[in-house]
Amino acid sequence: MNIPIRKKWGQNFLIDPNISKKIIAVLGANKNDHVLEIGPGRGALTTHLSVVAKKISAVEIDPMLCDYLKNKKLNNVTIYNSDILKFDLNMIPKNYLAIGNLPYNISTPILFKFMENSGWDKLVVMLQKEVAERIIASEKNKKYGRISIMFQTFFDLNLEFHIPRTVFNPQPKITSSLLSVVPKKNIKINQTHLKRLVEAAFKHRRKKLKHNLKELINEKQLSNIQDKRADELSVKQYQQLTQYIK
Repeated sequence: MNIPIRKKWGQNFLIDPNISKKIIAVLGANKNDHVLEIGPGRGALTTHLSVVAKKISAVEIDPMLCDYLKNKKLNNVTIYNSDILKFDLNMIPKNYLAIGNLPYNISTPILFKFMENSGWDKLVVMLQKEVAERIIASEKNKKYGRISIMFQTFFDLNLEFHIPRTVFNPQPKITSSLLSVVPKKNIKINQTHLKRLVEAAFKHRRKKLKHNLKELINEKQLSNIQDKRADELSVKQYQQLTQYIK
């Protein structure tokens, strides 16, 4: 079946079976697990997943690839022809695992979609190395920003390994990384307040926080940090500031 590669959907297909198995090992799925696969493509992960997991729900935007995957006749795999950003994650039973090779152009919106959904236990994703490094970055690092603070607050993160361009077809221009994400338990931080705070702080990255946060936090509460810039505060400091949001 000759299926064209669609640049508009950011298609880069994994072609190395050893890398596929290594990625699935990080997910750690077993016969009791329901797995959501994001963008299965030509099934590089899907076939292996079908052997180790109880059920796979695969969300693929390309209708031709959906037909291709259905023709594999994997009994425990259900294919959904949908954009993952529009897909209702609540359709998947609670405590599922999620895995996928995220299109580089929409990887951040996909990650934030999963942040808004609490039904999953673990997320393992391939994404642009630069994005992965931004997510795990610490303060006083030029890669540190909104996504670093939001994800480090609510999730345990591990950059597992880097993935070379040569294991994809077509080869992307950048290196990928595998990131594992596990929700932290009993986090009391108000997600809406934290989101407002970091968006305001990093809107003008080089300005002092006394300017960036003056609409959100009283001057008295900013006194100790007013001359600092957004990337100089730690994740913990941002978490503490959420209690002062007006």
